[in-house]
Amino acid sequence: MGPFLSEEITVREVMTSPVIELGAESTANVAAEMMAKYKISSILVRKDGRPVGIVTKRDLVEKVVAQDRRPSEVKLEEIMSSPLVTVDPSATIEDAVRLMTRLGISRLIVSYKGNVQGIISLKDVLKITPDIISVIKEQFKLSGGPILKRESYLEGYCDSCGEWSDMLVRIDDQYLCEECRLELEKGSIAGT
Repeated sequence: MGPFLSEEITVREVMTSPVIELGAESTANVAAEMMAKYKISSILVRKDGRPVGIVTKRDLVEKVVAQDRRPSEVKLEEIMSSPLVTVDPSATIEDAVRLMTRLGISRLIVSYKGNVQGIISLKDVLKITPDIISVIKEQFKLSGGPILKRESYLEGYCDSCGEWSDMLVRIDDQYLCEECRLELEKGSIAGT
């Protein structure tokens, strides 16, 4: 199996389905309960039967908890990320990652002819294509380019350990926290 096989893998093969959904009038505490129950990190928000946005753990942390608002009083439509960015189930993993990277988001709704089929996150992609990450790292080393590009810090969940961090930096196609970046620099991740 060649390392570039993921070019052939489609979004349909990697997406999580079904997508857990709530109405726009539903509240943040219900979303948090659903995330805990189904062990997921995002919920699709519908209004008038149409998918209109997405609420993630990060939205709950930044827009509810950090602002000391009562989750039972905050409607999902107030904190959801919108508009929804969708991708076709037949698109390749590479297309999906490019789209996420370009827009600075970590998940896409998979939709076919207006019907939601699933959701795909960078984490899903990295689960099946760790070889791609190591190949990219090798190419960086061979080209003499820096592996760690210094960028401004972002907040969110680390794609490696899954912990919340306000010091994420994008490295290749992953958002990594400080500890995982140190591990990476030590060369102990992905067998480098």
